Amino acid sequence: MKKITLSTLKRELLRNKKTREAYEANRLEHDVICAIIRKRIEKKLTQAQVATRANMKQSAVARFETGNESPTLETTSRILAAVGAKVRIS
Repeated sequence: MKKITLSTLKRELLRNKKTREAYEANRLEHDVICAIIRKRIEKKLTQAQVATRANMKQSAVARFETGNESPTLETTSRILAAVGAKVRIS
């Protein structure tokens, strides 16, 4: 069996237009979530503290951070405010 690296597999998969479009669509969501997590860590906040500030459960913050579910704009806004982050569109 031939071994294949992750980067080679990714490159092969992204040759398909539909796969590439889906990847790019999810990349933005992933980047936003990662930026929010970095901000939370930078401010030394726990998920529980963010949850309290956002008036939600810690488990909801954890689900948001895993990225397994597409968060609503409302949830994202509440968590952004809780960590003291702002979105800038350029």
